[in-house]
Amino acid sequence: MPYIKVYSNDDTQEYTKIRIQYQFYFYYYLPFVPLEDLKDVDPNAIGLLLLNKQGEKVLQSRRDQKIYLHQYEDIRIEDGYYVLNCGPEISENMPPFYIPLPNFSDDEAKNWFYNSTYYKINSNKCPKNSCEENGVLFNDTKEHLSVKIAFVKNGLYLNDDCGYNYQDKSIRRTFERQSDTTVIYDKAIIYTVPDGWSFQHFLDGIGPKLSHSRSYLDKYPDAKVIIIKGARFDRSVKEIWSMLGVDESSRIVHYSQNMKVGARLLINPCRTPGIHPRLWHDARKMYWSISNLSKTFDESNRKNFIYIQRTSTNAMNGARLILNEQPFIDLLKEFCLRNSLNYIQYDHSKDSNHIKHRIELFYNAKYIIGVHSGALSNMNFAQSKTTIIEIMPFRSSTSSLPMTCSMFNPTDLKACAGYILYTQSQLLNQTYWILPTVVNDQGNMNVDLNRLKKLLQKL
Repeated sequence: MPYIKVYSNDDTQEYTKIRIQYQFYFYYYLPFVPLEDLKDVDPNAIGLLLLNKQGEKVLQSRRDQKIYLHQYEDIRIEDGYYVLNCGPEISENMPPFYIPLPNFSDDEAKNWFYNSTYYKINSNKCPKNSCEENGVLFNDTKEHLSVKIAFVKNGLYLNDDCGYNYQDKSIRRTFERQSDTTVIYDKAIIYTVPDGWSFQHFLDGIGPKLSHSRSYLDKYPDAKVIIIKGARFDRSVKEIWSMLGVDESSRIVHYSQNMKVGARLLINPCRTPGIHPRLWHDARKMYWSISNLSKTFDESNRKNFIYIQRTSTNAMNGARLILNEQPFIDLLKEFCLRNSLNYIQYDHSKDSNHIKHRIELFYNAKYIIGVHSGALSNMNFAQSKTTIIEIMPFRSSTSSLPMTCSMFNPTDLKACAGYILYTQSQLLNQTYWILPTVVNDQGNMNVDLNRLKKLLQKL
């Protein structure tokens, strides 16, 4: 039976043999050791560190009570030098995941996506060269799988980027004297995601980090919460923080670039992948839980067909308006009447209710349709298997890019945020349909009603 040698620290020659176990996951058998076996060596153990050839300690991933083992360089797992991790951080590597291609109602939609920059960038990541059958595999440890929460005594935050590229040296940064800082808190938690004050970027930036660090908001109710200072602070974001027990007046700190924030205990969950299904599912459960929805589901209530309306008055960035909106709406209403659905026309600028009512509204959605926009992020409150229809605007001059990315050179094949709603929907195990639609010189569009009708007939 294979085993690894586990040392209580890197100064000792004595080790304990821990048997390797295996868990089947999709195409893989993942090797792991139970945490309880490590605690038999040291009750304070929280994980394992692997010493690589450069003498650096590489954290092995933890999921619940299992420590997953990963091969680094050309060192076999059984030959690794493993040291118990009893230190001030929690880390794990989540399993690889797949993102399926969208559903297409016609060849026009399919051809647009197959010529898009997203497909050109990612199609080589499809197992067995079959994107249609297997989807795109995401398995980069740093970018997609590795989650880390650091707990730093006398920690110092200096406007570092809050994401998976957060450097170890920056995470471990400390202050020695008060003059190193502009302010010192007893405890603080960092969520300095760009534009995290806005509804859309709270959900796609802060949400995944909260999904695995929310417990520390409760454990340290006096801890300050550090977010980026913005042009505004969206009411819906403020209300979500409040439901999480974080009151703006007493706990939230709006960070600006000239601040040097010190904390006697600085909690840093920033090194988190932007996308992983587990993080997004857990974040969604969190929104449901704080809205008291988790235990009240009734399938008979899930009859909402929600059209997320974009208008000249509610669009923060302008354009992307449907010019033939009335016949478009008539077609949606006809579909709802035929299928006994509640047609709901949602305009966020007219919604004065508390965010918990919106969470419940989308929790009971069966279908959601809308033009690419931040308001479509409300899909984060909808259940798995909810049908999402995204009308994807593009310019004829840059037809391989979503309109929101048309400032890029299509030949550069850069990552583009225009595909983020498609990605979110697939992470949430929803049924995603794409309807690419060309815009005019003003950035607005006439939706092809025959194509829309054909799509609705396929649902």
